[in-house]
Amino acid sequence: MFGRKSFATTAAGLLAVVALVAGCSSTPLTDPRKILSNAKANFDVLNSVHFHLEAGGQFMYGYPAVTPTPTIELTPVPTIEPSASAVASSSAPAASGSAAASGSAKPGASATPSSSATPSSSATPTPTPTPTLTPTPTPSPTVNVSPTPTPTPLYTSMPIGLAGTTADGDIDLANKAAHVIGGLPGVPGLSGELIVISPYAYFRTYGGTKYSSAADSTLGVMNPALSSAPSPAWLIGQIVGIANDPGLSPVLVGTESEPSGSTYHIRVEVTKNVAQASLNSVGQAFGNGKLDLWITQDSFQLERLEFSSADPSSGVAAFRVVLSNWNSVSAILAPDPNNMEIQAVPSSGA
Repeated sequence: MFGRKSFATTAAGLLAVVALVAGCSSTPLTDPRKILSNAKANFDVLNSVHFHLEAGGQFMYGYPAVTPTPTIELTPVPTIEPSASAVASSSAPAASGSAAASGSAKPGASATPSSSATPSSSATPTPTPTPTLTPTPTPSPTVNVSPTPTPTPLYTSMPIGLAGTTADGDIDLANKAAHVIGGLPGVPGLSGELIVISPYAYFRTYGGTKYSSAADSTLGVMNPALSSAPSPAWLIGQIVGIANDPGLSPVLVGTESEPSGSTYHIRVEVTKNVAQASLNSVGQAFGNGKLDLWITQDSFQLERLEFSSADPSSGVAAFRVVLSNWNSVSAILAPDPNNMEIQAVPSSGA
């Protein structure tokens, strides 16, 4: 009896602990920065996603101007002429001595022998001291840097109309593939259907039945299958990071029901300085504005992102991005060869 009661008590305790843990794990967060940090971490490792984009208005895109390279002028190094070297001179002591010995013997009646020696010596002269050579310093070449003044403004503004902009598609970042249908009417040539399967890209305009193909490198920054800067996926990830910038103040509006379930709704007033610090590599496309994000409560996936701006420096514009099917999009396939404008000629032979 005692054993059965003890087992029942232990089981009840375990159930209570499990319920407590479950309750804690489902408790909504209240710190918007923690929510944004989790969302950014999940977006950074996203493999694939479906997206829907809408935009309107007009924004001013600041195309980076070319900054002249400073001119470096070298001051010629003066020619160093060799100076006359002092020659050390010293007079060797001159010693002279003459000893004249003469002896004459004249045979004759009288022989008077004579012998004379007249010693003569000159005084030794004092040697001339050798002068000390003073080395001439070698002048160091100087470099005068004359920087060219930086042009103002640093960016050349170009207005881009967003009216009617819409796009739908799948992005498979893991396989560098994408399938997008839509367009940007404000920019000629950016409307139709695009399929990217690295290293190839296939495109056809609205109403077209045949695809043309090229290397995906020709897409440049418009390649949706890349996660590196400044591709669309990279841009979305940067915007999520901007919302959590230390210089801004994100606010948790509350939890709201979305197609994917319960989400956190976070709002942040974005300043132009913070936006440009993060997006400098894609020019000045964002000014002061309002950013709203909806992040799933259970998995911290970014479901929706909306940005609107009425900044004179960036235009009056708004756009919305809705994400779904995180890490579960279908495989992206190349077009049917029969729908290609240029078809490969089959080789002959067995």
